[in-house]
Amino acid sequence: MPYGVLFLFIIYMDPSTVFGLFEDPEDKSQDKVKELVDFKDHPYVYMGMFTRIILRGDVLNDQVLKFFSEINRELDKESLQNVNKNLIYTRAYSYISQLDLSRFFHVETLLDKADHNFLTACSMSIDHFTQLEEYEKCSVLKKIKDFVEFSQKKLPL
Repeated sequence: MPYGVLFLFIIYMDPSTVFGLFEDPEDKSQDKVKELVDFKDHPYVYMGMFTRIILRGDVLNDQVLKFFSEINRELDKESLQNVNKNLIYTRAYSYISQLDLSRFFHVETLLDKADHNFLTACSMSIDHFTQLEEYEKCSVLKKIKDFVEFSQKKLPL
């Protein structure tokens, strides 16, 4: 098999059978509609991958530096570290940019699943892209972050 071949596995699940062990034995309906959910295009996956890549980026960067330093002792570690950091943030942005605030399901998932770690990852990304003067990316991230922060505030009645 040639090097560089990437295998992509798409996971489809039937939500009605996830908890199949706990089905109601009295339910005898045969007209159940089976729905398949493609989790690779789910807003929760976008949020989770974004957060995980940003918050674990230092670990990945250290592993890459260690790998390349074993190959080439005369390596410019600072420039490699900057390239790795940019790759990490750009990859994370590719996930979060797929959130669509005009779609109800995306908004609902964002408001339900956004936590402190997600907001921290947004702030770190905004800082990174501000340093690189990539303001279009900052705008997208700021819009998402502000939406979550505004929605989480409890306004008095």
